[in-house]
Amino acid sequence: MATEVLKLTAQIVISHASMSELTPKELVEEIKDIYNLLSSLEGEITMAEAVPMGKGKEAAVVKKPSIPLDEIVKEKYVVCLECGKKMRTLKAHLRKAHKLVPAEYYRQYGLDPKKFPLVCKEYSEQRRKLAKEKGLGERGFRRKAKTT
Repeated sequence: MATEVLKLTAQIVISHASMSELTPKELVEEIKDIYNLLSSLEGEITMAEAVPMGKGKEAAVVKKPSIPLDEIVKEKYVVCLECGKKMRTLKAHLRKAHKLVPAEYYRQYGLDPKKFPLVCKEYSEQRRKLAKEKGLGERGFRRKAKTT
């Protein structure tokens, strides 16, 4: 019986995976979910789950961006994947307009924060230059007291 459940699980997962993009983590979760469902219908023992059911479902749901990933971060703007607005920075916009923190935003779309910053390249470069001019990042940096 267990081999029959495994065969059915494999057929279902292969069919679904051929129609949609799945990350390795999503694929593992789907295999577990389908195996557990089929096993419960047969009255057999289910696979041990590494992630609690509630969190696993949320983590498996990854929205697909409506625009190509290479068009999200540009020289003069960053595109919000929630609403499509083009802005210089997204952090405050995400918090105010969509009630999201950056970590949730990245998780929702399965993005890597290092590859997809929330600020445009031009703004990032301006801030970097300003920090260098002020001497930030240098060893032994001490803030000078303002004399007025």
